[in-house]
Amino acid sequence: MISNTRIKNIRKILLPIDGSVTSMKAARYGISLARKFASDLIGLTVIDLMSLPYGYFLIQPGTLSNDNVLEEKRREAKKWLEEVERSMLDILKETEYTKGKFRSEILEDPFSKVENAIIKYAESKSVDLIVMGSRGRSAFRKTLLGSVASAVLSHAECSVLTVR
Repeated sequence: MISNTRIKNIRKILLPIDGSVTSMKAARYGISLARKFASDLIGLTVIDLMSLPYGYFLIQPGTLSNDNVLEEKRREAKKWLEEVERSMLDILKETEYTKGKFRSEILEDPFSKVENAIIKYAESKSVDLIVMGSRGRSAFRKTLLGSVASAVLSHAECSVLTVR
């Protein structure tokens, strides 16, 4: 049996975005839920520093090749989050939804896996619901549930909705 009291208390929704089709689809679900429950939305992209090219950390910081790789990842992340924000603003224009707010953040943590960064962030911001794609941009396209989504689903203290 599903408890209605828990559903009514969705004040903050976290949308982890990696630019994949499923993460953007999940963002649309999250926006719809935010409208329904007058929740705040947080768009989050975690730049996986461990996925940077081999030797990235061996190159002198400030060199052109070093800065370009990370800057490109930051530009991509910003683009994805701006797309989600535009979708949110479009819904605001279409409806009388005005209570919820949107903010976004890009995390770069060289010491955490992406899933751990998402979980820690959700806990630190007292998120009530994480809405994320079931599979992201990894090479394992045929898996039913991606490793990041699986870890977040297993270890997050709040509710998690995965979208295919």
